[in-house]
Amino acid sequence: MTDIKTTVNNISEAEIEILCEVDTETFEKERAQALERIGKEVSLPGFRKGHVPANVLEQKFGEAFILEEMANLTMEKVYPEILRKHKVSAIAQPTAQVKKLAKGNPFEFSLTFQVLPEIKLPDYTKIAKDVMSGTDDTAVTDDDVEKGLTELRRQYATKDDEGKEVLPELTDELAQKFGPFANVAEFTEKVRESLAHEKQMRAREKKRMQTMEKIADGITVTLPALLIDGELDRMMFRFRQDIERMGMKLEAYLSTIKKTEEDFRKEWRIDAEKRVKIQIALGKIAVAEKLEVPKDELDREVKFLTEQHKDIDPARAYEHLEMMLLNEKVFQFLEQTK
Repeated sequence: MTDIKTTVNNISEAEIEILCEVDTETFEKERAQALERIGKEVSLPGFRKGHVPANVLEQKFGEAFILEEMANLTMEKVYPEILRKHKVSAIAQPTAQVKKLAKGNPFEFSLTFQVLPEIKLPDYTKIAKDVMSGTDDTAVTDDDVEKGLTELRRQYATKDDEGKEVLPELTDELAQKFGPFANVAEFTEKVRESLAHEKQMRAREKKRMQTMEKIADGITVTLPALLIDGELDRMMFRFRQDIERMGMKLEAYLSTIKKTEEDFRKEWRIDAEKRVKIQIALGKIAVAEKLEVPKDELDREVKFLTEQHKDIDPARAYEHLEMMLLNEKVFQFLEQTK
C-alpha cells in the first residue's frame, strides 16, 4: 500500500508521531477484505458460517462497524511500510489514534512510537583494547588442585559412628569412578586442566563484562522508561524463579524480609539501566562492524534447542538465540582488538 501521505512530528527525542492519510480510493479497496474477515466469524440463520453475502453483512452490522474493520486492516498493512520508510527504531507497538473515518473520505490516523533516542557510543575499540590487554591470574596452584580433589572425594564420603564425614582415600580405583583414568596421577592432571580452563573462562567473562560496563558508562543519553521497566520485569521474573526453586513463594519470602517488589525494583533500577545500555551497545557495535549470524548457524542452533525442549516457542527461541549468537560475535570482535 504505497498511496499514503505521512508527516512526522518529533514529540521528544524518545517519542515521534506520524500522521497518516490514505486516499479515498485506496481505503475503499479494503472493504471487500473487511467484509470477508467479518463474515468468517459470523453465523446467521439461513447461511453457513463464512458464506454470508456482503449485502447481508452490511445490513446486519452497519457502515460504522465495517469502516472500523477497514481501518484496522489498513493500519496493519501500512505499519511495516511506515517503519521502513521513516527508519523508525520502535521499541514497542505504537499507539494508534483515528483522526478521520467516514465513507467517501480519506482515512486519517496517527501512530505514536516510543523510539530509541540517538545514541553515540564511546570509542569502544579503545576501551576493549585497554581492558582486554590486561593480564589475568589464571595459574592453578597445588592448593587449588588439592581443594578440587577434596570436593570430588566428598561425592563418595561416608559417615563414621559419630556421624562425622569420612573422605575416601584417593586411589586409582576411586579415580576410575570419575572417568577412564589409568591412575591417580592422570586423574589429578585432568583436574588441574579443568581448573585452569574454568579460571580462563571466568577471566574472559570478567573482561567482557568490564569492557561492556565501561562502554555503557560512556552512554550519557536518558533511556525511555519503557526499556528500563521491561528489564526490571525480566529481573523480577528471574528472581521469582530463583525463590521458587528454593521451595518458597515470592510473596511469602517478601513478607518474611518485610520488603515489596517495588522495593527491589527501586534497588535494581540503576543496574537495569546499565543492562539495557549494554544490550543497546552490543546491537549498535554489531551494526557498525557489520557483524551477522549466518542463517545456517542460527537454524542449526534453533533446531537443537527445540529438539531438547519440546515445549519451547520456536519464534521466541529464534529471537533469543539470534541475540545471544550476535552478542558472542561482538565479544569475539572486541577480544581481537587487544
